[in-house]
Amino acid sequence: MSCLAVAQPVCAARTSSAAASRQASSLAAPRLVAARHNALLAGSSSKALVQRRSSVVKVVAAAAAAAPAVEQCQYETMVVLRPTMPDEERDQELAKFQAFLQKLGASQLSDLVRGRQRLAYPIKRFTEGIYVLYTYTATPNAGQAVQKYLSTPTAGAELNILRHMTFRV
Repeated sequence: MSCLAVAQPVCAARTSSAAASRQASSLAAPRLVAARHNALLAGSSSKALVQRRSSVVKVVAAAAAAAPAVEQCQYETMVVLRPTMPDEERDQELAKFQAFLQKLGASQLSDLVRGRQRLAYPIKRFTEGIYVLYTYTATPNAGQAVQKYLSTPTAGAELNILRHMTFRV
């Protein structure tokens, strides 16, 4: 019984020493890194540190100048027009929307008139609509501006536009 009593503290001592060594090794690495960093700082002059910092600032400034000023996003806008519109009125409506997109600064603007197609459900008593797909590249806030524009009565949303949706591609 005395052997067991002696064996338990030895095993506990081994476990605690192993845990202590693991803990010491995990704490030693950050201490070594901090010691090396402090030694580098103490060994170098303050003038050298200022030169290093200024060179980093110059590199960051050069990278910012090389990057484009405004990020451009690709958008698709699908517009469903009233099927009873005459061709002239439809062309005027599409030209008005294209002018709005160009005013927003949209580039690579293309439109595809997909023609009359059957609607999945009646909208304002119409069972067909004229589908027009616009693809363009613009600033990130252009999608919200387009949705707001098409929702207003000035765009003819009450009379000519049955549905519209803008997607960021």
